[in-house]
Amino acid sequence: MRMIPAAMLAFALPLLAVPAAAQEAAPKSLGLKLDGKVKTPTTYTVAQLRAMPATSVTVSFQGHEDAGGTWKGVALAALVEKVGTVEEKGHGAFLQHVIMARGTDGYAVGIAMGEIDPKFEGKAVTVAYEKDGKPLDSLRLIVPNDAHAGRSVRNLAELTVN
Repeated sequence: MRMIPAAMLAFALPLLAVPAAAQEAAPKSLGLKLDGKVKTPTTYTVAQLRAMPATSVTVSFQGHEDAGGTWKGVALAALVEKVGTVEEKGHGAFLQHVIMARGTDGYAVGIAMGEIDPKFEGKAVTVAYEKDGKPLDSLRLIVPNDAHAGRSVRNLAELTVN
């Protein structure tokens, strides 16, 4: 029978004492990193986002009643405009950008620049910090009119402009 060294046991025991639910929970986002093809890569705290002009959007999603409600936050278009995109030359180069939104659990979705630009679709995609008047534990991307909330990213941590 093989013995486990005391040093390894001392390291492993505290890990075993953590409840299984806590081990499985994804870490909460403490801020929002916005980088990629932008002029000013930035990381925003929730307090900084709350200080920006707010927008509200009311949504409902099929099969995801917990995601429905009135969400308050900052328009994704306003955040991208604030950092400025790096433009390649050519007709319609701006529309070639896609914003990848990633949660702390690795879940990622793409938002086309034309979806959020007010000169095109102007969809009210929102980086939410509040739902139904209550603060959220972490940021969440809300994409109106997505029938099944497939692009609603929980624990939103990063936006990368490609």
